[in-house]
Amino acid sequence: MGAVRALSRRVTRIERAARAKPSPFVVMYGSFDVYLEKHVLPDIESGRLDPTDMVFIIAALRAWETDLTWARAS
Repeated sequence: MGAVRALSRRVTRIERAARAKPSPFVVMYGSFDVYLEKHVLPDIESGRLDPTDMVFIIAALRAWETDLTWARAS
């Protein structure tokens, strides 16, 4: 019976390690969209960030979010 429990613990550990790791945006803000709403959009509206450049930066960050680049990096 002890061997079955040990095997179960190992399988659980392997499954946990195989799960995709959340991006830094999800960890800090809950979602990428919340980060955009709370930080990026107000900074664009106030003129601190260039809206033209931010379109490309946000597109790249969103692509990293959807293709799990963050999970592979960590």
